[in-house]
Amino acid sequence: MIRDKKIYLLISFLVFASFFWVSCSKIPLIGKKEEKIEKIPEGKTVTIEGMEKIKGVNPPKSEATQTKKPSTLPPPKKEPETKVSSLPSRPFYSPSLPLFQLGFKRKVVILDFENKTIYKEERLGETVAKKLSDKLESTQRIVIVDHLFLSELLKTQGFSLKNLSDTSVIKQTHKSFGIQAFLRGIITDLSLLTSKASETSDEEVSFATAKIEIHLIDASTGNLLRSFIGRSPIFGTKETGEYSKSKAVLKAIDLALDDILDGLLRQLDILEWTTTIARIEGENIFINAGKLSGLRIGDTLEIYEPGKEIIHPTTKFSLGWTTGKLKGVIRITDLFGVDAAVGKVVQGEGFSLNDVVKSMAR
Repeated sequence: MIRDKKIYLLISFLVFASFFWVSCSKIPLIGKKEEKIEKIPEGKTVTIEGMEKIKGVNPPKSEATQTKKPSTLPPPKKEPETKVSSLPSRPFYSPSLPLFQLGFKRKVVILDFENKTIYKEERLGETVAKKLSDKLESTQRIVIVDHLFLSELLKTQGFSLKNLSDTSVIKQTHKSFGIQAFLRGIITDLSLLTSKASETSDEEVSFATAKIEIHLIDASTGNLLRSFIGRSPIFGTKETGEYSKSKAVLKAIDLALDDILDGLLRQLDILEWTTTIARIEGENIFINAGKLSGLRIGDTLEIYEPGKEIIHPTTKFSLGWTTGKLKGVIRITDLFGVDAAVGKVVQGEGFSLNDVVKSMAR
């Protein structure tokens, strides 16, 4: 019995030993573990999951897949030079006008407006002329020639302001004094309404409307160029007493003139800027325009022979003046008086008091 038990234990031990040997036969000895690792070519260091660093580079591409560098491009073809015919010869001078020259100012005479309203006791004609003069001068584009000053100039030539209805006299002011335009007008309507501010108040509220007509006359031809009509909306003011009426009337005139101003300035800009020669002393030419007209030392001006006035054979309407022959060029060397200048001859000769001085910026 004991012997059988020993045999059973021996057999169990051998079976267990055989099983253990088979299951552990694939475990390598310590320090002898071998893993099949592909050899990666050396190159840039790459971190994998922040744990292991491997150096490697991309495998070289086959020659078939490598892109060839483009060959050197041929030089661009030269375009043939465009030959431009030379401009007509002109005097050798360089204009000194600035790049953003706004142009010289036009000389304008404003005559008193005719009052055709029922308010005859008011000096409305003078008031409208004064307000229009202030508005035009504030634009820095117009020189207003006082009609009283012009009257004194006309007397030296045997004329008066009453002769301005004569076209020939208007042309003379352009030829002798460099006047570009005349403005005359009519106050055709003025309505005024006054009422109490409230039933419990003695204050007056005045409302006024005005209608004004302005005629623009080209001094070089004596022609009426254009008429402008301005109307004001109803305006109310809460000034007390008689002053409220005057304030309403003045505001209505203001608004009526504002209705005209933009169109009037555009039309004045169309007129060609010219001036006249006052005196000649050798190479010095004294002209009837200066600082007030916008001239500056260094400005260059051209001098032309008087052109010819073209009159329509049927209507007898003046079509304007042709441009005479270019006689020479002067450069402004001095400004003096209120509105006069001296120019030194740069090119040309044979100038006379009848010649026309023009701006080069046209």
